[in-house]
Amino acid sequence: MNVPLLHVPSAAPDAVVRVLLIGDEQVDVCGLLPWFGRGELSRHRAERVSSVAAALAVIERGECDVVLIDHRVWTTPGLELGGEIQRRNADLPVVLLVEKEDTELAEQAMATGVADCLCRDELTPGLLRRTIRHMVRHAAMVHEWRRSRQRLELFLQQVPCAIAICDAQQRIVFRNGLFAEILREFDGPALVESGGTPWILRQGERCWLVTSFLLPGEPDGGQTGVAALEITASVQAEEGRQRQGQFLDNIMKNLPVLVGRLDGAGVVVEARGALRAGGIRGEALIGRRFAELFPQSHECLAQALRGGEIGFALHGLDEDREWHADFHAVGQPDGGAVFFGRDVTERRWLEHRLLTVTEAEQQRIGADLHDGLGQKLTGLACLATALRDRLTGAETAQASLIAALANDATLESRAIARGLNPVQLEQAGGLIVALADLVESTGLVHGVQCRLQADTPEEETLPHVTAVQLYRIAQEAINNAVRHGLARRIEVALRAEGRERSLSIADDGVGFDRTSPRMRQGGLRIMEYRANLIGGTLLVDAQPDAGTRIRCQFVLPDAPANPAP
Repeated sequence: MNVPLLHVPSAAPDAVVRVLLIGDEQVDVCGLLPWFGRGELSRHRAERVSSVAAALAVIERGECDVVLIDHRVWTTPGLELGGEIQRRNADLPVVLLVEKEDTELAEQAMATGVADCLCRDELTPGLLRRTIRHMVRHAAMVHEWRRSRQRLELFLQQVPCAIAICDAQQRIVFRNGLFAEILREFDGPALVESGGTPWILRQGERCWLVTSFLLPGEPDGGQTGVAALEITASVQAEEGRQRQGQFLDNIMKNLPVLVGRLDGAGVVVEARGALRAGGIRGEALIGRRFAELFPQSHECLAQALRGGEIGFALHGLDEDREWHADFHAVGQPDGGAVFFGRDVTERRWLEHRLLTVTEAEQQRIGADLHDGLGQKLTGLACLATALRDRLTGAETAQASLIAALANDATLESRAIARGLNPVQLEQAGGLIVALADLVESTGLVHGVQCRLQADTPEEETLPHVTAVQLYRIAQEAINNAVRHGLARRIEVALRAEGRERSLSIADDGVGFDRTSPRMRQGGLRIMEYRANLIGGTLLVDAQPDAGTRIRCQFVLPDAPANPAP
């Protein structure tokens, strides 16, 4: 990586560009001399040399900014001479003049370091001026890149951190002095095998934090940087731990997040941060039972305290402004649980807008199916029936079949329309009516046993957005059970207990592996969005070949959601 600082061609717009022409009287390069110092090349000065030795001497003295070489120069081919010039001064741009376009020759020239190839027959003063200007600017940029790289290497040698660079084959191509001193027995693969995840290297009582990272912008690609920082003092000293704690406090004060820890009884023993949208401060939670402050979280926290891991959503009103937060709780091996919450009020608003637009479009399509296609199918069935009555013999059977198919299509289109636009949701107790209709149509269309059990007040009217989201959750769950779960029996239950409500859909299908990343996409993710939108939590209980049970639980909107002061 050590690159000498060589002569830099001047890139200033008003500077005179010095051009060295290498060629003899027998070749065309001499014909270029009259072009310089006039017209488009008025700011260019050319010098022709009569021998290779003279050319190399001019280059060694730094008396030229760009070199033009005829491919057939003297006894030394221009290609070889260009390579020799690049070995002596890598920053000096070299242009090779050829008789005609030759792709193979151009590739050979580029491999030796020649900057460009120009065809003599097509050369003009304007083209030559533009080529020279580009080459000079490019040379200046390359030179600055080399200088920056050299300065970086010097800096890396001085920083109090062990640093190395590995190539694509994980061979170490650079290491600073500290790296060679403390990590000399380690090879490249052992250092970058962590895949970018920091890891700790222990050498006796000393500890080093080692990390690897890709270096962007490298021309050969695939290079990896490795850095090791001694953290012995941070590991062993109390002062280091205090600084880390203070650093975390400062972060928590400026982020809309809340983290904390619960004991085995669900009491908050430590909390940091705040959810300002909901007026929830970490210090106000300490010493209080989280589930009593937020009843919506009771069952989820109970599962976490049993050693599980679960997410749940909270929502409420703060000064007449609705807020939403997502929480994640994880049980600890020694009892209790840790939780993390973040403000998602803005996100919920956007999700609500998106689902509202989607719902409106579904209603429009459902209405079009009912009023348009459904009416036409009904008319087709009537015409087929009338035609059957006028026909005789075997022809009546065909007309009857057409009428039957048209009637079946009419029923299917109406079922689809009701699924897209469940008008029952607009009525008092409409959710139960809509679910009953959904259950009935599922049994008729798919030939499965589908049953609804409702244990809620018959005339209870939920907010329209809540009823719509619950209906869509049931619709998606039933659809998944029939299409993917191959279920033969589906049970839908709507239950109430105080202010808490729950909707569950259970089937006897093939189930699925809920830990699979694939299962966190598509319909399941949309159902979670819908549950979170109404401040609820979606719980999934599924095992391969053991059926699936999906439950959405939520608290009625007017239930208290904010902690007491």
